[in-house]
Amino acid sequence: MGNQLKLVSNTRIYLDARALLDEILDIMPNFPRAYKFSVGAKMQDLGIGLIEDIAAAYMDKPNRLHHLIVFQTKFETLKTLMRIAGERQWIKGMGRHAHIIELMDAIGKQSTAWKNSMTAKKGVEQMPESES
Repeated sequence: MGNQLKLVSNTRIYLDARALLDEILDIMPNFPRAYKFSVGAKMQDLGIGLIEDIAAAYMDKPNRLHHLIVFQTKFETLKTLMRIAGERQWIKGMGRHAHIIELMDAIGKQSTAWKNSMTAKKGVEQMPESES
C-alpha cells in the first residue's frame, strides 16, 4: 500500500489538488470573521476531502468510479464556494484568484477525463456533460 500512495502523490491531479489546498489555507485568514469558520472551514474540509478521494480512487480499484463521482461532487461544491469568495473579494493578492481558477480548471479536466475513461472501459452509459 505504501507504494500505491507514493505513486498517487506523484500524479498531476493529486499535485494540483494539493496546490489547491495550499491556496485555500493561504486565503482563509483574509475571509471576514463571519465566514471564516463556516465557508472557510468548509472549503478547507472539501480540499482535504479531494485529496482523500483521489487516494481512495487509486487504491480501491473495484470502487474507483464511485470515488471519482464523490470527488467530482465535492469539487463542484468547492468551485461554487470559491466563486463566491472571489465575487465577494475575499481572495487577496495579485493574480491569486486567477491562479486558483487555473488550478481548478486543470483539476476538473483531469477528473472528467479519468471518469470518462473509466465509464468508456466499463461501457457505462454516460450522462451528457452540461454546458458551462
